[in-house]
Amino acid sequence: MKHPALIYGICSLLLVAVLIAAGCTLTSGGKVTPTPVPTIPTPIATTIMAETPVLSACGLTTCHGLDLACGTNAPQMCTMEYRIGDRCRQYASCDTAAGGCSLVLGPQFIACKTCVEKCQTAAGPDSLSAFSCEEKC
Repeated sequence: MKHPALIYGICSLLLVAVLIAAGCTLTSGGKVTPTPVPTIPTPIATTIMAETPVLSACGLTTCHGLDLACGTNAPQMCTMEYRIGDRCRQYASCDTAAGGCSLVLGPQFIACKTCVEKCQTAAGPDSLSAFSCEEKC
């Protein structure tokens, strides 16, 4: 640093030039007119209620297995897993006859359920064997 005064002078001139270019100096009369900052309205959370309540349809209240029941509290979605006895569920349905929600079991369901229960008993704790047997029901 051979010329510290020169470096100081150049830095001072640069600072003054930046302040002038940025408009940070006062206008004549010493009054500064602020620039208004636009405001972005914040969204208001609203809840839209349906005019009429949505009633649940009559359906199976369980998703898997042989323990079936019907009601108006049927699940909207079920998991994609497969459990023993799920194949038999195609032979069961829910009916809204006489203003209620009742379980309707076809003769195929009874035969399928009996077969699956025999498979479970014969397989014991071996679930793979039970699934293999169920395929033949």
